[in-house]
Amino acid sequence: MRILLTGIPSYLQRTVASASGATVRHKPYFDDIRSKKDVIEQVKKIANTGNYLIGEGAAHALKDHDVTYVPFWHLANSLSQPGAYDELSQAFDICVFASANLLRPGYSADLEASVFEKLKMPVVVMGIGIQRKANLRDDLPAGTQKFLDVLRNKESYFLTRGYFTSEFLKEQGMKFVRPTGCPSLYFNPDGMRQALTKIANPELVESQNIAFGGYLGSVADTIVDAHVLLKPDSTAHYVIQDEVVVYNMNIVGDDATPAYDAPSGRIVAPLDYKHQEKWQRKNDLHVFFDTNRWRTWASQLDLSFGRRFHGCIITMQAGVPSLMIAVDDRMREMLEFIGFPHLEANIWNREGQKKAYLKEFLSTIDAQATIDRYNACETNFRTALNDIGIKQPAAALAPQPVARAHEAA
Repeated sequence: MRILLTGIPSYLQRTVASASGATVRHKPYFDDIRSKKDVIEQVKKIANTGNYLIGEGAAHALKDHDVTYVPFWHLANSLSQPGAYDELSQAFDICVFASANLLRPGYSADLEASVFEKLKMPVVVMGIGIQRKANLRDDLPAGTQKFLDVLRNKESYFLTRGYFTSEFLKEQGMKFVRPTGCPSLYFNPDGMRQALTKIANPELVESQNIAFGGYLGSVADTIVDAHVLLKPDSTAHYVIQDEVVVYNMNIVGDDATPAYDAPSGRIVAPLDYKHQEKWQRKNDLHVFFDTNRWRTWASQLDLSFGRRFHGCIITMQAGVPSLMIAVDDRMREMLEFIGFPHLEANIWNREGQKKAYLKEFLSTIDAQATIDRYNACETNFRTALNDIGIKQPAAALAPQPVARAHEAA
């Protein structure tokens, strides 16, 4: 099948040089990232580096087909170009739109509505989810309602992040709706299963080589987390995703200031952000614009502990145990669907004896049940694609047996 993949991209979109009609030209290299300006521009292009995992997961799920990633900006720019959409319709059989929390009060999907209204082929919306679900039915922006109206009236398929989004879309009259989870969950199933076999271990509370994720620049929660787990002479490794453009984390210096060491993924310029003075541990801040480098770095860790879904998922893809702290509707919907063990932020933040609480929590995890649930979700995801007509390998529809959790630990 000839598939037009668009929407949230993998990190490979950084090589896109130009697009014309149904043809996309790539550079044979990545642009250097060194200065403060480079770092901020690269983060802005993806909005959140965790989004790279969504695009990568979507592309990987389609790998047995003839797939071309067409940047969404090119589809938008082509709206007024005569014949452009006719060329696209002749070149592709189906469009897969990699998405995330598109259904939210503060975002109007006018441009998406216009593109898919003009695109004369079936559309698969993969990974769609809801942000701030309270009153969404009353507060849905007009452009997003038009987007749903367009897709309701053409051949369309919705693979959602979880159950609540599925029910919402069914209420909107969508015909093919399946909760499948984020496509990033299925990029490296073997690594995910390895990580799940290791999480039911109370001794992880003594780990010192830990990646943290959260919202530095906004709240001090992650600093508290690091102080709970790390000894005074240990270093906290924190992974930035969008803080330098959203949460007032300022890279000190002018645009040309050397700020980034690409081989290590470290921010090397001074930083200025709210609550910075609360740190009582050494800390290194990292950011990654290449998911393979991110996974390679993560593979050397003992644990990932954090408030960012994809910051933990990429560590699990590398086979390293991860424990998430659910902070919002997006995370809760995805975690409820996939069944991963997690902490609730409002409970964890109030807990007075955090380390003892965490040790007890880890000791109660049923790793095998979690793996079984994950296997069922992966099969469900592959089956949904198969049902749409995007055929999956037989082996992917029946995951290989893995060692029982107690044997692999």
